[in-house]
This record gives sequence, C-alpha cells and structure tokens, in this order.
Amino acid sequence: MMPPAEYNDLEAGLAVLEALDPNEELTKEELDVRAWRFGQLIEHGYELEDATIIARADYVDLEAARSLVATHGCSSRLAVRILL
Repeated sequence: MMPPAEYNDLEAGLAVLEALDPNEELTKEELDVRAWRFGQLIEHGYELEDATIIARADYVDLEAARSLVATHGCSSRLAVRILL
C-alpha cells in the first residue's frame, strides 16, 4: 500500500516530528521504530494526526491498528478510539 497522494513529504515529515515528545529521551533505535510505525499507519490509510497518536502509543499492537483501517474499513479516528 502507498500513502495517499494528498500527503506530501513535508506534511509527513512534520507529522513525524510532532510524534516525538521533546520531554521524552529516545534512543536512535526507538526513534527509528516510531518513524517506522508512523509510516506503516500512513500506508494503511491513517490520517496524519491519528497516525501520530498511534505511533506514540508503543503499547498499541500495530497489526491490530493496521487491520482496523485497511481490512475492516474503520476510519482512522474510530480506530484510535478503539485502540486507546
């Protein structure tokens, strides 16, 4: 799956930066994982804001998050409500 065409690189990059909490000390590996989670969510149909929220929530099962939107047709907003 590819990210929706209306998202440009700048918007995606800004959303990734927003997903980082300045008060949180993360290793490079943790940063990479968070960026990867965000990318996966965008590719599976999440809106930028919702992908940011779920990418931050390390306790949320990524496969369940992807499945709710990509397979079961939930809106990303509803998926966030279910998962959190």
